[in-house]
Amino acid sequence: MADRIRTGIVGATGYSGVALLEVLVRHPHVELQFATTRQPDLAGEYVHREHPNLLGLTDLKFSLYEPSSSAFAKTNEIILKQAQACDVTFVCVPSGASVNIAKDLMGHNTRIIDTSADFRLRDPARYKEFYGLDHPFPHLLKEYVYGLPELHREEIRKAKYVACPGCNATAMILAAYPLTKLDIFPNLRIVFDIMAGSSEAGAEPTRASHHPERSGVARPYAVKEHRHLAEVRQELGLKSDCVGATMFAIPMVRGVECIGHVFPEKMVDEKDLWKAYRTAYGSEPFVRIRARKTGGPGSLPDVKYVRGSNYCDVGFFLDEDRGRIGVISALDNIIKGDVGNAVQSMNLMLGLDETTRLGDMVPSYLFE
Repeated sequence: MADRIRTGIVGATGYSGVALLEVLVRHPHVELQFATTRQPDLAGEYVHREHPNLLGLTDLKFSLYEPSSSAFAKTNEIILKQAQACDVTFVCVPSGASVNIAKDLMGHNTRIIDTSADFRLRDPARYKEFYGLDHPFPHLLKEYVYGLPELHREEIRKAKYVACPGCNATAMILAAYPLTKLDIFPNLRIVFDIMAGSSEAGAEPTRASHHPERSGVARPYAVKEHRHLAEVRQELGLKSDCVGATMFAIPMVRGVECIGHVFPEKMVDEKDLWKAYRTAYGSEPFVRIRARKTGGPGSLPDVKYVRGSNYCDVGFFLDEDRGRIGVISALDNIIKGDVGNAVQSMNLMLGLDETTRLGDMVPSYLFE
């Protein structure tokens, strides 16, 4: 692979887009070819007009790309050809909009890393169940590798197309995955509580995500089912009636705090849990185990200690009196829950050290 990786971003005005720009402008092997917008007034403008934090870090300008409009056919064709010739194209548009863009890019030179939900599920029936419509190109689902390096590292290395996990799915999967190393699995039931920051709702405000409506609350929503549970069931091999989740909107901008309540048919010892977690994550560069009994800051996973980084902290506790195992995780939903997995996957696909650029992102203690 050449020293400079030609890279483009389709959809660079949202939270995923700006976070990806923040990572890639300092990636030592990346040469950004384009970053698109659907907003005509931003076309030709420096990206720091929309993302002021990037002032002085890049001279890249926005390119207009709106494939749903024939009025922009000429500029759309230019971007499409640029993307097809890139080494890697990141597609950072909303779920449902990505699928047609990706279809136009597949079969050409570029590798595709999609941050939407359009290619995460291998079973078209599960896609229809959770997203309410038939997948327009079900035959393409098998072409994509689920982009969670901790579970699919070797597949990602060989992949041309990667579908990045959902942020809540990443938190749930990484919290519970070590249990697959124990003989209590898969005969267990698990229920997750997920506390999510407002950036999960995206850059476009809604009544539910608007700050005055959300500030000062711990509001439950999606109390029985959440779309990301489809990914959890797929990746952990759990039946639908064995895993559930309740989401909580809390007054935090970035982060996911996850706790899973596991009720196995038989209990395990703490040493067995330590062995399982160390077996699963002992060599993982971006997963840290926090399961101390001492209490206090840092004893268990806490969003405060991962924000701004590609780390996912995981931990556990035993509640022997009630036959319960608690599994916990914390991550930054925009980095490890989104573009961090994307860049880590790109590094693997291109034969780079997977920690390139991401290892520089130290969690900021006073992030918010």
